[in-house]
Amino acid sequence: MDTEILITLIILLCAVLFYSTSWMNVTATSLLILAALYLSGIVTVSELFINLVNGSTLLVIFMFVISGSLLKSGASALIGKWLVWKAKTEKQIVMRLLLLSMLLSAFFSNMATAVVVAAFAAGIAESHKDYHLPKMTMSIAVGSILGGMLTMIGVSGNVMVKTFLEESGAGSVGFWDFGKIGLPLCIAGYLYMYFAGYRLSPAKSANDTYIVHTEHQEDTYSKGPCFFTLFVFGMVIICMMLENVIHLPIHMTAFFGSLILIVSRTITEKEAFSYVNWPTTLMFASLLTLGSAISKSGAASLISKNFLGLFGEGTNKMFILSIFFVMIVIITQFMSNGATAAVFYPIGLSVAQQLHVSPVATLMMVCVAAGSSFATPMATPLNAYLMSVSGCGFLDYLKVGIPLLVLTTTICVVLCPVIWRIV
Repeated sequence: MDTEILITLIILLCAVLFYSTSWMNVTATSLLILAALYLSGIVTVSELFINLVNGSTLLVIFMFVISGSLLKSGASALIGKWLVWKAKTEKQIVMRLLLLSMLLSAFFSNMATAVVVAAFAAGIAESHKDYHLPKMTMSIAVGSILGGMLTMIGVSGNVMVKTFLEESGAGSVGFWDFGKIGLPLCIAGYLYMYFAGYRLSPAKSANDTYIVHTEHQEDTYSKGPCFFTLFVFGMVIICMMLENVIHLPIHMTAFFGSLILIVSRTITEKEAFSYVNWPTTLMFASLLTLGSAISKSGAASLISKNFLGLFGEGTNKMFILSIFFVMIVIITQFMSNGATAAVFYPIGLSVAQQLHVSPVATLMMVCVAAGSSFATPMATPLNAYLMSVSGCGFLDYLKVGIPLLVLTTTICVVLCPVIWRIV
């Protein structure tokens, strides 16, 4: 095995180990990845830091600022009140919280979505003692994850798809392309939670043994900043949708939206910086660099060849891709979904090239697989957060998550090849 490939694989394994455990914090792990890649000679200085200022990373930063402004102004709370208005039963509340989570997560951080909507749920649980917070938080988890699959800015892994495709010259994806598979998944997820997930969610009241540790947003808000923020947010989304018409990259649209909010003092400079999740941003950039190194060193090609070597000549291509999908789904339950996506995008590209199938379809399948983090608390930070808020247990996530994983896997394996013409 080539020395560069061996070193890259060692760095990859260490990254997976450190990101999926609490041995080292996210920032330290991200910096160590960059240092190891440079010291081993796999990437140059220019290659090392280029992803800290590329369009994808800047988009993540500016969307943190915009979503922070939505939180501060009370706009997100106002949206929440509109959606839960006149709900009479616990099931209605649970389903509306699911819908709200899907809607918000499509446009800003799923972690921010979980925190905001969990605050609504906590207030409801405290005022209605017969309503169960674990049922509500489970729907918030499902909604936040599925909603992130609707748009390019839903989760950082979606932005990575565009980056890897364009850098490899294999194509590109637009703002709403994710919704082609994300919308069917959201509809299926909603129906699943309505008919089965609600019943499978834990009914034990958090009031019995758990104290809710979530910050409530103020009920009062200033109409001026609130509606101005909603207007700016709406214009940002419209401009992103019209990217190919107005010829303005989506990260520049997010930049101008952030600029307007800061200049207008809707959000202060200090608040803008505080709302950016810097460890997540650094992890995003370092994983893009690691992904590039996996491709550059030949590690992606080696892994894909060994994977394809498990199958005989003439094996159905869709069967191979389905096994690849399931493998990623299993791995992402025990590893950060963003890290899983970054690791498997270059491998997915190599698999697509060797199978002579559409790289866009293959990477969209990888994207959904890496994002399907329903079954364990460690699959995504929002699951761990909601677990701490409500007292849901590991088995509760398994009970609700495994059937949903089977459902999303089936839908993705069937629809992705049709939507993006895999061959």
